[in-house]
Amino acid sequence: ETGKTLYSILHRIMDLTEDVLDYLLSICKKKHIKCFWPSSLDPHTPPTALPSKRRIVMNPNWHNQIAIPFQLAHEMAHILNGDDTNWIRYYQGTYRGESKLEYNTNKTAIRILLSYFGTDDIVYNPISFMNSFAIPSYLGSAVSEELGAYCYGVKDKINFDSIY
Repeated sequence: ETGKTLYSILHRIMDLTEDVLDYLLSICKKKHIKCFWPSSLDPHTPPTALPSKRRIVMNPNWHNQIAIPFQLAHEMAHILNGDDTNWIRYYQGTYRGESKLEYNTNKTAIRILLSYFGTDDIVYNPISFMNSFAIPSYLGSAVSEELGAYCYGVKDKINFDSIY
């Protein structure tokens, strides 16, 4: 019985991962962001974005497949935020132990993921949300803040027609 329950939970998580990934790729297409998925990457090679070229390189072999939607949303956020990811400026200034640029990018990535869900389809449960997308624990406060703002109507869903 426990095996069936675990299988059912894993199946739902993988379905969600696939559906959200399709949603994110549709946004990329709409916003003229090109995604590349080279099959030769090592399972620990992280994705990257080149905002000036509107290009993202994702790793289809990533060791934790449920993290891929958050990773894609993160790389999309670099582009949609117009980040300058020049390594000299990339890590200047910190906020809660990470660069301000990365912290803001992660908050935008969380909002991008949240835009998949209707306000009636999601409840305020930061841990469940983080587990669904393998969001790192150090982003707990960012998830709590963005999820709370979305669930309680403080922030609206991102309108992808009105952003760059």
